[in-house]
Parts: sequence; structure tokens; C-alpha cells
Amino acid sequence: MNRRLFVLGLSALVTGCVTPAAEASYRHASHGRQRIKVLVLREAVDLGVSVPLALAVAHAESNFNPRALSHKGARGVMQIMPATARGEYNLPADALWDARTNVRVGLHFLRQLINRYGGRVEYALSYYNGGSAVGHPSRPRIIPATRPYVQKVMYLRTHYRRALSKGEI
Repeated sequence: MNRRLFVLGLSALVTGCVTPAAEASYRHASHGRQRIKVLVLREAVDLGVSVPLALAVAHAESNFNPRALSHKGARGVMQIMPATARGEYNLPADALWDARTNVRVGLHFLRQLINRYGGRVEYALSYYNGGSAVGHPSRPRIIPATRPYVQKVMYLRTHYRRALSKGEI
């Protein structure tokens, strides 16, 4: 009984601690994610990439956060490695902090991988996540360590396909 009262009291304390500034910050972040979703949608259309797939990758990579930084150094919405930006697109690492540049590079790179693997999205996703230099186009495979990522993106693609068909984005 005492434990239950403690948990209820703690819950009341925590929920009562949400300040107007915290609520405004959450609303701002939510608005920012929506702005990034629209950016991803527009860039996907411009580059001829499936919109639900583009949204799913951006969601899985960073949850639409243009300031995301991975422990390996991948940056931005699409989590582009600075070496990829430099080697494939002759871009400095700092350019990846610009959301539009990051999304455009990420979607261009994803489109290249989809084309390289003959339209097999699962392979493209595996090499997007696990390193594009790992696979050979004539013998593609899903990199075992990327299987959960591929499954997540495929699930999210279905989610965004439905959301788009209902006009929710």
C-alpha cells in the first residue's frame, strides 16, 4: 500500500512539474519535425524517391532531427557520415547540418543504392545503414547487423503510406 501511494505521489509530482516553457518546447519540437517531414516529402518528389520510404528512413535515422549526431559521427536528418559527404558529394562535414542539404544527400544516396540493387529496397536499406562499400551489386545480401533497421524502416514505410493516403501529413 505504501509503495502504491509513493508511486502515485511521485507521478503527481512529475506531471505537475511540466512547466509552460517545457510544453512550449515540446510544441516547438513537434512543429520542427513537421517542417522536416514536409522538406523530406518535397525532396523525395524532386529526386524520384518513394515518399513513404523517404519519410520512413528519416524517421528511423533521426526522428526528423536536423541536429542529430550519432556516436559514429553521422549527422542530421538522414544521418550522413562526413566521409560519405566528402567522398561522394565533395561536401564539407559542416554542410550536413543544413537540413535541406542533408535530406537531399541522403535521398540521392538512397536512390543510388536502390538503383544499384535493382530496385530491391531491403538491400538498399541494409547498405544505407551498414555501409555502402560492404556489398557487391551482383551478390547483395542483408547485412545481419542491419536486419532490425531494415524491418523498422519497412514497418515505418507502411505507416507513412497509410498516413499519406489519409492526408495526415
